[in-house]
Amino acid sequence: MIQLDRVSKSYNGLLVINRLSLTVNAGEVIGLVGPSGVGKTTLLRLVAGLTQPDAGTVSVGSSRLSYVFQEARLLPWRSAAANVAVALQASGADRPTSQALTQEWLRRVGLAGFDQYYPAQLSGGMQQRVALARAFAVQPDILLLDEPFSHLDDGHKQELLAILRELIESANVTVMYVTHTISELDGLASRILPLKPRLN
Repeated sequence: MIQLDRVSKSYNGLLVINRLSLTVNAGEVIGLVGPSGVGKTTLLRLVAGLTQPDAGTVSVGSSRLSYVFQEARLLPWRSAAANVAVALQASGADRPTSQALTQEWLRRVGLAGFDQYYPAQLSGGMQQRVALARAFAVQPDILLLDEPFSHLDDGHKQELLAILRELIESANVTVMYVTHTISELDGLASRILPLKPRLN
């Protein structure tokens, strides 16, 4: 599903990823763990096609890809429902289908009844629930998660991790999950890849 072959990437002369080869099989959930600056986010951006490698090749077996960032990145002028629906419509769903799927996915992340709330009216944890609903609603083949719960307190983080585990188990999706905290991957990741700082 995802293949990196001897991939290298530098920023401003600083080598972040050096000749990395990695295979992620379809349906696998891989955890990427390590401190800041070791290339975790860069690796996700390479897979998403948001940046290009300086050397090596990145092959991704599907264009149906969702990305959940550290921040929810919701459109502030749209309601929770409209934030989910806009992604569905962009993926080709008609209006009745997108409305039905939006309500289903908001319910599945625990936000039934909050569909007309705007991001400013929602807590940080609720905003990330909307982001998860938006990511799963388009039925991606690949889901990239870049420390999606890093700004939440432990209670809300555990609630969202439980929801995420359930959603992943019910979906046929390949996942790359970036985190600083290896315990977040308990019961979630089928494989963990530690990334270490380069010694220059």
